[in-house]
Amino acid sequence: MSEDEKKREKKKGFSLPDVAVLRGGSRDFKRSLSEGAEVLQSLTKLGHAPLDVLISKDGEWTLSGRPTDPHYIYTRSHTVIDTTRMKGGEYQDLARKMGISLIFSEGDAVTMTREDMYRILRQQGFTVPATRIIRASQPFNEATLRDIWYSFHTPLMVRPLVRTENVKSKLITSFIDLENTLRDYHARGIDVHVLTYQKAPTSSVAAIPNFRGEEVYTPLWVETFDGVKEIPHAQSRVRAYTHVPEFRKKQMKELVTEVYKALGLQVPAVIDVIPRKYDYMVVNVETSPSLRKDGRFMQSLETTGVDIGQYIHTYIKDELSR
Repeated sequence: MSEDEKKREKKKGFSLPDVAVLRGGSRDFKRSLSEGAEVLQSLTKLGHAPLDVLISKDGEWTLSGRPTDPHYIYTRSHTVIDTTRMKGGEYQDLARKMGISLIFSEGDAVTMTREDMYRILRQQGFTVPATRIIRASQPFNEATLRDIWYSFHTPLMVRPLVRTENVKSKLITSFIDLENTLRDYHARGIDVHVLTYQKAPTSSVAAIPNFRGEEVYTPLWVETFDGVKEIPHAQSRVRAYTHVPEFRKKQMKELVTEVYKALGLQVPAVIDVIPRKYDYMVVNVETSPSLRKDGRFMQSLETTGVDIGQYIHTYIKDELSR
């Protein structure tokens, strides 16, 4: 925000409220520190003076190096951004009781497995991959293994049924590799999803509720490219799809909005699709997207010239005007 824009906001009676950014935590400490730092930097550029709240892996809260606690932070802040990726925390329960909205909080994300998501979308008529689930609680079945091998095309993707940071997806091209991989996951107590991996550029679009006057706002999408034998990952090349015919924009917006509503989402998300002959297949919905500058959510959001701080700033303005 320029100095002139700040002056205009002040004349209209809008002042910058206190904002706190929670980062760290026990789930993914380093990632949260990095993403939280990007949020802090972006908000500072807009004229905010955000509180940098560090949560240790043991759950201790500090502000500017001094011990603090959730109640103190909540009573000082109009808006709190939670980049910790934690769920079920007492501080998240306290925020609900105090009527504090934790933006980007994993605690507010819809809890569903990948198969839950596919099942709901199938019931609503969306195209999703055919899948098979292998439960760790059930005996390992050789017949099921062979049925998967003869029913699905290679390469196969084997991935945790519930997205887990330290358990990665894997591409399978041989029967022995499939058997060894499934036995390994089974022995580790991990439920897995098996499906045919369809090699195609993945189109990812941010879905943002109640933004810019729209119930579900959808920027332009980005495409992820990776190696022939790779699954899209954090280091994959991402390119904004800017030269888009209007009919494609409308088609994608309608699809993303329908998927978002079908799943009952109320938080920012990223919806991944791959092209088919006449339509798209929904391959993933991320309800707690990465806030990295080069991540799919931020790259999609930035096609409209908005970064994470500007999005939060607009969110705050909308909250104050209600």
